[in-house]
Amino acid sequence: MSVCPNCGAYSNGTKFCESCGAPIPAEQYAQPAQPVQQAQSIPVQPMPAQPVQPQPVQPVYQQPVPVQPVYQQPVYAQGGYQMQGSYNPPVQKQSTNGACIAGFILGLVGLFTFGLTSLVGVIVSMIGVIIAFAKKQKGKVLGIIGLVLSLALCIGWVLFIANADKISAYMDANGEGDSLEEWLFDVSYDGNIEIISETDWIRKDNGSYLVFGADDQFTYYADYRVLDNNYSTGTYEILFGYEAMDIIETRYSQYGITSDDICDDIDNTRGIDGVAQFMILVLHNDGLWINGANTMDVKWDSVYMGYYDADRNVMDLRNLDDKMDYTFISYSNFDPSSIVMPDLNPVETNAFGDGYWGDNLVGAVKLYEGDWNECDEQDEMGYSYLEVLQNYNSETETRIQLSIISGEYDPSLAEEMAYEFQETMEDGYEYDVSEVEEVTLGGFTAYEVSAQNDDGKYITAWYFVDEELHMHYITAQYYDTDTAAFEMVRDTYVFVVI
Repeated sequence: MSVCPNCGAYSNGTKFCESCGAPIPAEQYAQPAQPVQQAQSIPVQPMPAQPVQPQPVQPVYQQPVPVQPVYQQPVYAQGGYQMQGSYNPPVQKQSTNGACIAGFILGLVGLFTFGLTSLVGVIVSMIGVIIAFAKKQKGKVLGIIGLVLSLALCIGWVLFIANADKISAYMDANGEGDSLEEWLFDVSYDGNIEIISETDWIRKDNGSYLVFGADDQFTYYADYRVLDNNYSTGTYEILFGYEAMDIIETRYSQYGITSDDICDDIDNTRGIDGVAQFMILVLHNDGLWINGANTMDVKWDSVYMGYYDADRNVMDLRNLDDKMDYTFISYSNFDPSSIVMPDLNPVETNAFGDGYWGDNLVGAVKLYEGDWNECDEQDEMGYSYLEVLQNYNSETETRIQLSIISGEYDPSLAEEMAYEFQETMEDGYEYDVSEVEEVTLGGFTAYEVSAQNDDGKYITAWYFVDEELHMHYITAQYYDTDTAAFEMVRDTYVFVVI
């Protein structure tokens, strides 16, 4: 029996301690009688106190590496086993989804081609990502990147098209280009503007005559046969495309027309060439000349919106004030026999009886009170008149006007024009305006509206359409202290077609 000199444990004649593995001196394990004797004296020695000391926790327990190589062997052996068995499946390579790669490429190409491949990129990338996830293929990240790029480009195109007019206006304001079409497609309207400004125009329905001159000046004659009387003057603007739309929407916002409204009309009526044909003509009037004198002390704009047909050299325009459509043709292509012009010197008639004032075109009013004299001062509504008569009472400062607006009108438009008068007097002149009323005047259904200025003066207007589709516009201006002008029109007006 041997005693371990390291831990004091007994060993049955082995070369190494069976408890701690420490070597046993040769003299101990070689003599079997000695371990029995030493075992009796060992308890008297301080050997049992050694386990309490830090020696058992010393490096003897931390040195299994050199003593126990067998514990490393299984790790090595196990690794070898895994190399032979369980690592065989990963050796097989996963396939890469080709649609994901194609979608990624289309997305990149779209960045450099203004998104021309974006729609196809969205479709291809989406298909590739779905298949790659289903079959556990590689390339999903590329497919997702391509999908995001293509989607972003598609959204950009949608926003770009929806805000094309605003982009064009911004570019114009910042000097980046003449218009969106010129920036994208190198479209220029200079040729059309030059042709229009170098042409004399006849309004086909009434024979009024528009002449453009130097330095953006114009003269607009009420009658192409009379060039020394009844005409307006000023400067003009001609604008095309998105620039024209922006002017309508911003500068002339009182008409309530937006670029979207115009684009919808173009889509419905003109198609792809509509934007290039769309134009506005703005006449900045500074005078209305009657009998050699300017009868207007204010400036006003006449705004026409529509399309220019370069093939026919025709302007189809709408006057935004009276909302009527007019066709302007070249004076060189005008056939005088195509329209019936009024007599330059209409003959007054007494068919209405004594005391009546007027004629067979505009009707008549019986002037039974006051001292009245005819005058030719024009009103400020800016209408183009086929015929207009005015009578003025200098004592009461009252006035009566009988007139017919040029053109042919549907009877339903009389009410619409009454509302336009109401809006003009309220917003443009800040008058206190009444509601539009339906009344009977001279046997016709007419629409009446009154407006009062700050000085107390009233102006009452009546609109109606006769059997010849002429729009009658009749007004009476008066004060509360003398309502005779209003009462004479309301009670005595007559109209007879002769």
